[in-house]
Amino acid sequence: MKSLFHGLLTILVTVLFTAAEAGTIIVNNDEWTLSDTGFSNAPDTSKFATNIAALFSGGGTGSFHAYSANLGFTGSSLSATLSGAGHTYTTGTGFAFTQANISSFNGLFLGGSYLSSTEINTLINYVKAGGNVYLAGGAGVGGADTEAAAWNPFLNAFGISYANFYNGIEGNVDVTGATHPIFSGVTSLYQNSGNSITGAGIQVSQNGEGLYAVVPLPASFLLLASGIAGLGGVFARRRRRTV
Repeated sequence: MKSLFHGLLTILVTVLFTAAEAGTIIVNNDEWTLSDTGFSNAPDTSKFATNIAALFSGGGTGSFHAYSANLGFTGSSLSATLSGAGHTYTTGTGFAFTQANISSFNGLFLGGSYLSSTEINTLINYVKAGGNVYLAGGAGVGGADTEAAAWNPFLNAFGISYANFYNGIEGNVDVTGATHPIFSGVTSLYQNSGNSITGAGIQVSQNGEGLYAVVPLPASFLLLASGIAGLGGVFARRRRRTV
């Protein structure tokens, strides 16, 4: 019994250590928020963008890359906002999506341009190693079901999913009820119909549809750690009874 308890304790420590190293995933149901249109429609978008950059860089200046040609990331407003805050921001898919290449960035912006299954696994490992990801849905490439199928292998690894339909929610969305720091000083954000979000970390919902989610740690790690901790408590109580 003692050896089993020690074994469980070792697993728990390993799990918690791994979870502590993991990065943050910000999931947006739609691509338009950080586009030039999003900036012009919602005045607080620049604050939202700099909040994200500050989170990903740990409060300092960071290096960010949008591995995408999507309009949500290629506009001049986003680039100027991040550059003006002292960050480095680049876009494009002109390099191989490997751990070695992406690990130099404090955060990746993704959406619209899909990844292969190998690249999805690379992205999962990037987050587990402390990398940060902002993912936008609603790009319309191949339809809502194709978009959900493309990103859910990544999202499911962290307890999140995209719906296989577009929610039809358009215009400025009130985000004042969100509690995560990336929404600090932000009253509304623009969108034009995206893939609703289900699962962990939902911050903003409208009409029952999840629009924004933030997951600071892999949900599966936390659930496993919680379960092991519970088992450890059971074994500890049993051991005290037999003493």
